[in-house]
Amino acid sequence: MNYKEISQRGYDLFNAGDMETFFNDFVDDNITWTFPGDKHPLSGTHKGKQAMMEQMAKIPGLWDNFSVEAEFMISEGNKVFTKCNAKADGMDTIFGHYAEYSDEGKLKFFLTFDDTLSMFNAMK
Repeated sequence: MNYKEISQRGYDLFNAGDMETFFNDFVDDNITWTFPGDKHPLSGTHKGKQAMMEQMAKIPGLWDNFSVEAEFMISEGNKVFTKCNAKADGMDTIFGHYAEYSDEGKLKFFLTFDDTLSMFNAMK
């Protein structure tokens, strides 16, 4: 299984706005998503697909034209680190994302290293 290709598919689905396929085909039901911090609107450890969906649903209300493009990935086994270029109106920065995938190729753990100051400054 090529976890870099799986990871790229997740970014493609996200940027296309195909959240139904993203969550149904890409995200494990028992995902844990950690967005470090305690003051950012997405901060916290979100457990389960429903919690991740609720957090990601906030994004369009916080930033216009939000996108995250993978620049490169480093993979070892089922673990992938992605350096991303993140953009929105008033924001052009880099993010780092660490992901772990299940044997079925679904995202089971996601840790974001996002530029929270740039994100905060670009909020609507």
